[in-house]
Amino acid sequence: MDWIAHQVAKGRGLGLALLVMLTLALPGFFSLPPVDRDEVLFSQASRQMLASGDWVDIRFGEAPRYKKPVGIYWMQAAAAAVTGQPDQIWSYRLISVLGALLAVGFTHATARLYLGREAAFLAAVALAASLMLGAEAHLAKTDAMLLASVAMGQYLLARSGRDRGLPWGFAMGFWAVLAASTLIKGPIGPMVIGLTLAGQCLVSRSFAPLVQLRPVPGLLLFGALAAPWFVAISVVSDGAFWGASLGADMFEKMASAQEKHGAPPGSYLAAIWLTFWPAAMPLAASLPAIWAGRRDAVVQFGLLSLLPTWLIFEALPTKLVHYTLPTYPALALLVAYAVQSGSMRRLWPMGLAGIFPLVLLAALFWQAGQLGVALPTTFWIGTLAVSLSLGLILWAARRGPVRLAAALAAGALALNATIYPTLAGIDALWPARPLAAIAASHPTCSFRVAGYAEPSLMFFTDAHVQFQPKERIIAALSDPGCQVIALAGQDAPAAGLLALGAVKGLDLGTGRRVDLSVWLKP
Repeated sequence: MDWIAHQVAKGRGLGLALLVMLTLALPGFFSLPPVDRDEVLFSQASRQMLASGDWVDIRFGEAPRYKKPVGIYWMQAAAAAVTGQPDQIWSYRLISVLGALLAVGFTHATARLYLGREAAFLAAVALAASLMLGAEAHLAKTDAMLLASVAMGQYLLARSGRDRGLPWGFAMGFWAVLAASTLIKGPIGPMVIGLTLAGQCLVSRSFAPLVQLRPVPGLLLFGALAAPWFVAISVVSDGAFWGASLGADMFEKMASAQEKHGAPPGSYLAAIWLTFWPAAMPLAASLPAIWAGRRDAVVQFGLLSLLPTWLIFEALPTKLVHYTLPTYPALALLVAYAVQSGSMRRLWPMGLAGIFPLVLLAALFWQAGQLGVALPTTFWIGTLAVSLSLGLILWAARRGPVRLAAALAAGALALNATIYPTLAGIDALWPARPLAAIAASHPTCSFRVAGYAEPSLMFFTDAHVQFQPKERIIAALSDPGCQVIALAGQDAPAAGLLALGAVKGLDLGTGRRVDLSVWLKP
């Protein structure tokens, strides 16, 4: 602890926080198979973009993939090209790790505008240690890099508010960040940053915060960076991109619960005690201090970055647990403020928030039992480590930001090292892996599957699979050429087929059991 405090005092807190984030991303990073569904939809489309050399159109198999803009695909394809490992899912996940590191770095920078070195270190570690950011760092999706763009934009807003303006280069950087965020996930990033800016204008009762960002040249730069691809994809898709991204994706989520992901208002508030864990523990005890300091500049900025976005997501009928991730830097900033202020008087709320990771581990144990899987010894050792970390966090809560940050990092490492390797080792969770291995033993044969249509199988076979109804697969057995088919049930669907094996497990995308027999038509 003393060594860490010495390094933070010497101005090395940022480096330590980034090391914490990198360390927390490692458990299971290489061993966790492609996770259905979004991860594979992004990574396979990026893989095909790299292979085809078409950097405008977005395809998953033969179908267009127009729900999100192109930014994340460019980044993932570039990462796969640089590593030379386009067939490995971890090469696409590297962009998420980079996004997590950037988010932690800019959270530290924002906190340093208002708080001391120790509190800034705590804010950065609180974000790095959060269960949700750790999960997103393990998945090849948009959300970690979206968070990075939001954290950059919020830092520039905070700096502009403190200094009453930005140098020209930083102001243009703000608009460049907005353009990058738009190319990553459409309007979400600009919405979060724009709401914070609107709040600054409201609090100051003027448009000075906006004027200080030089909006006229800034908007021209924004358009110059973001518009070319949107124009190109409009031409290539004949306008279909806008119908899929705005109509079928964004507007439907705003109008109704999409894909059965509905939940009532308040759901994110209930989930935060797990998704922001372990920093959810000091957050629970920080609420009185945050309210008491609501007129302080740091608290005002944190609340402006948090509340408008949070309320909008709570009001939307479609809810996914990662939607509120862009607000986590603000939560981390508020926790750091409360700890630095020395106002952590009651620790019993921390104890209540401490039970949530144990509930998560209990749910994993129950699911393994449902699948008939015995969890390894490392799971029980990890569960013990998580339990011990709860006491460590409670002990450190009143002993300063550095000790608390170290305790949060220890708790997060214990949880990550328990969850991700355990998940990677449960073969029943990844039926696409044995299915693809069987098909790979007959590379010249076509491969058709009925009753299991998860995107991970597309990634494992590099799109060498067709998902078809059972009746169509059986009818196609009369076609010339060898075929590998996978069907529900154990009985041979036709004469003359050779049994290649059976695959059982759980379809993570739907939660349904998988029980397939695999056959070869020579």
